[in-house]
Amino acid sequence: MRKQEDRGTWHGAHIVNEQELSFVSDAQAKRRARKRQNIIFSTMAVVVLLAFLTATLVFTGILKFGDTAGASQASGKAPTKIKNAQCPEVNFSYQDPGSFKVRIMNTTDIAGLAGNTAESLEKRGFNIVETTSGMGEYSDQVATVFAGPKGYAQALTVQRQVPGSVFVYDEKAYGTQVSLALGTQFDYLVKERKLDTKPGKLNCAPQEK
Repeated sequence: MRKQEDRGTWHGAHIVNEQELSFVSDAQAKRRARKRQNIIFSTMAVVVLLAFLTATLVFTGILKFGDTAGASQASGKAPTKIKNAQCPEVNFSYQDPGSFKVRIMNTTDIAGLAGNTAESLEKRGFNIVETTSGMGEYSDQVATVFAGPKGYAQALTVQRQVPGSVFVYDEKAYGTQVSLALGTQFDYLVKERKLDTKPGKLNCAPQEK
C-alpha cells in the first residue's frame, strides 16, 4: 500500500503556506516600522539637544550674533560702523521698552528716588531688573545713562525718558542692558504724550581730553 504524502512537503521539503507567508510579512513590516520610529526619535533627540546647546551658549554670551557694535541698532538701511565708541555720531532707533533690561541707581540721599522712578518706567513697559544706590561721582547730574557697545539704541530709549540726562559709555556693560543713575538735579520723566520716539543721536557727557 502506497504511503500517503504529506501535503505540506514536497520531496521532503516544507512548503510555506499563505498563513506562514502572512506572518513573515507582518513581522518584517513591524521591524521596518520600529526601525523608522527609532530613526525619527533619534533625529528629534539630536535636534532638541542642538537647540538646547545653542540657547545655552547664547544665554551665557559665548555665542553671539551680529557684526559691528551698534550696527544693527543704527537707523537706516545699511549697517553703520561706530567710529567713536564713547559718543557715536550715529542716529539710533527708539526701541521697544520691554525688549531690554534696565538697572536704576540712586546716587543721592533722596529716599525712594530709584524705586519711584522704576515704578513709573515699568508703567511705560520698561523691564526694570534692579534698583540700588551708589555711583556718587555722578550725583551732580540730572541722570546718567550707561550702556555698552550693544546698547546704544537702548540707551537712547532710556535717555528720551529723562530730559537733561547724559550718556556714558561702559565697555563692561552686559549685552543691551542699560543702567540709569539718578542725580540730585533729577526732577521728572518727560510726559508720555511728549515723548520723542524718532531716531536720533545720544546726548553724551563731556569727554575728558
